[in-house]
Amino acid sequence: MLNGDALMDYLMNGRVQTRKGNRDDRMAPHNCYRCRGDDNWVSIAVANDEEWRALCQAMGKPELAEDERFSQAEPRWRNQEALDVVIGEWTKDQDYYDVTRDLQAVGVAAAPSLSNKGLVEDPHLKARGTFVEVEHPVLKKDWVMAPPWRLSETPAAIRRHSPLLGEHNHQVFGELLGMSPEEIARLEQEEVIY
Repeated sequence: MLNGDALMDYLMNGRVQTRKGNRDDRMAPHNCYRCRGDDNWVSIAVANDEEWRALCQAMGKPELAEDERFSQAEPRWRNQEALDVVIGEWTKDQDYYDVTRDLQAVGVAAAPSLSNKGLVEDPHLKARGTFVEVEHPVLKKDWVMAPPWRLSETPAAIRRHSPLLGEHNHQVFGELLGMSPEEIARLEQEEVIY
């Protein structure tokens, strides 16, 4: 389930959550901001007052760190609309990769919000080998996502294409579960397995 927090909130507190877009229940700013270019956006999330001060410095607006509306987490959260306007004014004429780099350099969580094309062409994702091309018996060539983790002792790797429907029936049902070839054929004929 991808909505575990919403389910737990209902089960434990009786609250029914509603849509909140890019907003967070506690953090502010926590949103996606337009940048220079056609449909270019950067996501920015500030988790604490230290990160907020770093963002203010990076924006060239250190005085915002002392503004009563934004100086602490709770008033920042209450004044998100005004905060989003301030940040949006700062990002709108900048390149989203530049904003990302500058904010990450000072410890603020930021990332470009990329299209599917942008993901495939992203220099960081390319350097990490995120997308791997594999031979496929039907599609000829297919692109798959590599495991995101990097383990030094037991590195994960893509070894082949994903299984075709029923490709391993004889291995699983026959070798592992001990079913006869006739039983497997009958189940396939009855469309219990494919």
